[in-house]
Amino acid sequence: MTQLFNDRALRKRHRVGDRNGPVRLLTPPLRLTLALGILIAASGALWAIFARIPISVQGTGVLLPVSTINSSLSRTNGKVYWFFDKPVQAWHRTALKFRNDPEQFDNQQMTALARTMVRQTASLYDKQAKSSTTDQTSTEFMESLKRTYRGQQFSVGTLLLWVQSSAQQERLQSALTELNRTLADSRAQSINIQSKQAILSGELSSRSSYLQKMMALEGRGFVSRESILQEQAQVDTIRSNILGNRNELIRIQNQNNEAYQKLRNELAKLINEELLFATRDVYLSQVIPNDGEPVTQGQELLKLSDDDLADPVLVPLFLSSKEMAQVFPGMPALVTPSGYKRSEVGGIQAEVVSMGKLPSSREDVQARVGMKSLADVIMQKEPAPTLAVLALKRAKSSTGRNSGGYLWSSRGDLPYPPTAGDRLEAEVTTRSVAPIELVLPALRRFFGWSPPEPPATTPAASQPKRQP
Repeated sequence: MTQLFNDRALRKRHRVGDRNGPVRLLTPPLRLTLALGILIAASGALWAIFARIPISVQGTGVLLPVSTINSSLSRTNGKVYWFFDKPVQAWHRTALKFRNDPEQFDNQQMTALARTMVRQTASLYDKQAKSSTTDQTSTEFMESLKRTYRGQQFSVGTLLLWVQSSAQQERLQSALTELNRTLADSRAQSINIQSKQAILSGELSSRSSYLQKMMALEGRGFVSRESILQEQAQVDTIRSNILGNRNELIRIQNQNNEAYQKLRNELAKLINEELLFATRDVYLSQVIPNDGEPVTQGQELLKLSDDDLADPVLVPLFLSSKEMAQVFPGMPALVTPSGYKRSEVGGIQAEVVSMGKLPSSREDVQARVGMKSLADVIMQKEPAPTLAVLALKRAKSSTGRNSGGYLWSSRGDLPYPPTAGDRLEAEVTTRSVAPIELVLPALRRFFGWSPPEPPATTPAASQPKRQP
């Protein structure tokens, strides 16, 4: 029986004359294919067991220091004038001293400051009138566009803005005019009263001397008692007139003090409501209104930061509640500023240094990023974002052109440098797992070895619908 099968196999061979050797079922190409398949399968198994795949979460940040960016609001209605781009003048410091401690100014110093404020107001109006009558050339317009004040540092006490209110200026001018009129009237009245006092004092002296002589003659019987009483009444009347004139001088002085106090109050109100000083060393983040633009009370004027905006190292990052639970300090991150493609330039290497414990509100997010539009973008992605702080790594040496001094993962030249305020797309690596660990949970669910997971629902979908 075996011989029959061998003969049949030998007859089916294509090569003529070779009918005595055994039949080869696995040809060399087939054996090579099987060996290559086994090698690939073994390599895949080893890779699935020993390789590590990074698991990351996404977040949104901004290339600004993590410190709070405070907003300065207008305290009155009026026109805003820039003063941070002008040289410091002596009256700036005087106005700041008056705002901090008005009692250290006497009436003359306070009046001089009020006159200075009125003159400065008039000079600003004159400059505005001249600028409105002259046409701005294209060259001047281009030069104004080149000016930037973002990131500029201002020391404590610097006058940043002056919001001039016409109503407040009129009240100050009216108080100053009333003071001048009151002082002029008081001066004339005081001169007249002092002249009357001199006359009355002389008359009092003579009548008092005459009364003394009459009293000496009364004992001898030359002067009656009635004459002495009449003369005494005249002396008392003169003394009463002198005291009345003194009271009139006191009343005039009180009028002067009231006029001074009214001017002091108007000046203090003007300085407190219209002049915006730097209360500490700050950096300018953003100027909202243009120079000479009308503003209303409560309108945002400036955004100021306590930290330098140029080349920030600690930047804010916002994560959703689900992603926040996976992130801890010390985890590496890769941040890419807006305008760059991660596939081309990679990103800036960073590290998580701290995590917030509670979600941030819209006001908190806006205070951190300094821009309402970016805060709205972050809140749209996640209604309750949590703040994390990233430490951007600095390059120890020059790693490439336009790197901004940061350590990039690409190690090459960039088309343009990153700028402060850019939106950051961050990727935080939370852990590294073997590929087999990603497959095993799916296999357990497929074979029913683990309970099924509940479907993910949005907060809006999870709320019950209100019955009409």
